Amino acid sequence: MPDRGCIAYGDCNTEGIAGFSGELWPDRVAHALGLPLVNCGHTMSTTRELRRYTRAFPPSDYRFAFIQYGLVDSWLTFRGAPYVLYYPDNPLRKFARKWVKTLKKRARRWHLQDRWGPVEQVPLGEYLSHLRAVITSAPATQFVLVGTAPNLDEPRNPRIQRYNRALAELAERLDNAVYADAYVAIWADRERTLMNDGTHLADEGHRILADAVLDVIRRRVAA
Repeated sequence: MPDRGCIAYGDCNTEGIAGFSGELWPDRVAHALGLPLVNCGHTMSTTRELRRYTRAFPPSDYRFAFIQYGLVDSWLTFRGAPYVLYYPDNPLRKFARKWVKTLKKRARRWHLQDRWGPVEQVPLGEYLSHLRAVITSAPATQFVLVGTAPNLDEPRNPRIQRYNRALAELAERLDNAVYADAYVAIWADRERTLMNDGTHLADEGHRILADAVLDVIRRRVAA
């Protein structure tokens, strides 16, 4: 069994955002387990970035690997929309993302979702394929698949829930994965668990999510 502690892969709610003064959920979990943590969270990232992170930071080197993606993966865009990776980053990719951002603004004006058809940023089948490849690459590592939190922009939530259900089903099929979810608890107290921007977890949200991860580890892993 790997003994180098924990690693967390995820998006903005794993990395944390500028100005956040609380304790992130991965840090809370690692502290409770008494293990060191490497945090590979990256804002705006998807399971496409996950595949590249795991080349640089292999999950096989760690006892626990936490994975939290779905917020950006489930984002609805127009079919055929270009995508530029956020990791690894370089000046050319930064320039390309600015161009893509401009294109997508115009796409909304031109109603390209209606004309070309809507599609998630990372379609569900691709999303699951990335996750399965990573999890099966490190059979001695215990993975915790962490459900995406709800969003105050409520039309996003049905897609988030769809990705979360698929994540839970994937965990059930793999021997070295469990699923942790705090969607209902976060939504029930959303005025305290989510920041005003509607997307990022507040300190109370990080606490609730960390408790959910620890609970599943103690019930399903340590038992």
